[in-house]
Amino acid sequence: MFEKINDNDGLELDAVNICLFLGCVPFVIAWGYYNTAFTEWLFQTYFNTFMIFINYPRWYEKRNLRKLWFWKAMLLAAVVLHPTILAGMWFVDVSTKTEWHDTATILSVGAVAGVLELVILNRIFNYFRPVDELADVSDTSS
Repeated sequence: MFEKINDNDGLELDAVNICLFLGCVPFVIAWGYYNTAFTEWLFQTYFNTFMIFINYPRWYEKRNLRKLWFWKAMLLAAVVLHPTILAGMWFVDVSTKTEWHDTATILSVGAVAGVLELVILNRIFNYFRPVDELADVSDTSS
């Protein structure tokens, strides 16, 4: 039913992305009701985790999902990189001494952390990627 819904801008909504946005609802409600740095961090954590470990591989590494090097890189990212980024987000969220943890804070911290994590994750993938595939990736990106 929700396998592919395309609008005029080319934004693809499928079951995975619909689940992403529906899964955000409890975190948004908790943040709106309790309004703490912890609930803000939970929302950011959920969104960034989903984007890094679900959407990024589906969009950019689809042909490598069944390869061992890919899962070694994902394991390194899940054990070292992702917890480090989440800890950094926590410290930024706690250090903002505002009464209301506003939407701009959530979006800006989440976006900066997400972009930083994607850049580092790409470097991890390029480190683990076989040499013959690395040449293919560099040819298509230029």
